Amino acid sequence: MTGSSYRVFGIPMELQTARRKLVVGVYAVLFMFCVGSIVFARTAPIGYSWTIYATMAAAMLVFGGVGGLGSRYGLIKPFPNKPPRQEPVMVDAIRLQLAPMTAGTPDESSWRNDERELSRRDRAHYRAYPVVAGAFPVVLLLAEVGLKVAQGSLQLAWLTTTTLLQSIFSVALLETVLAMTLPAAIILWNEPDIDLG
Repeated sequence: MTGSSYRVFGIPMELQTARRKLVVGVYAVLFMFCVGSIVFARTAPIGYSWTIYATMAAAMLVFGGVGGLGSRYGLIKPFPNKPPRQEPVMVDAIRLQLAPMTAGTPDESSWRNDERELSRRDRAHYRAYPVVAGAFPVVLLLAEVGLKVAQGSLQLAWLTTTTLLQSIFSVALLETVLAMTLPAAIILWNEPDIDLG
């Protein structure tokens, strides 16, 4: 977890129950985005991009654990273990004119993961991997059935190419959402209460 703030939307996240409610809330919102994308996939196929944008926002700004913006926002310290990017000199000059700030880069403890954090990260990724990887065989199976329907070697009245494409789209969309958020969600779900005292 990052040391900068244990609040999301002004709500303290020190307690495990608060973080679990956050994870459930974020997934409820992302699930609604997924349902909307799936329902409108035929009439507005580009609508899925809103689901991806919402997922990226949740992953980077709420959960954390990713590089880039995730180094400044989110509850979890970034996974890549890379120092924060240097901002352009012009931005620093503007900041100094608005308010004096201390110069220099953050110390390593603010961005480098220690052994416990690395172990926690690895465990979360190993737990998330089977869930995400489990969707690939489903996509392949649906694609195989779709090819057979398109070739005419499989004919079922209720199974059309459009139905198969929507099914592939649905599974792939849900898989993408999970791939982008699940490791961080597992960490937030399992971390015990944090004592800031």
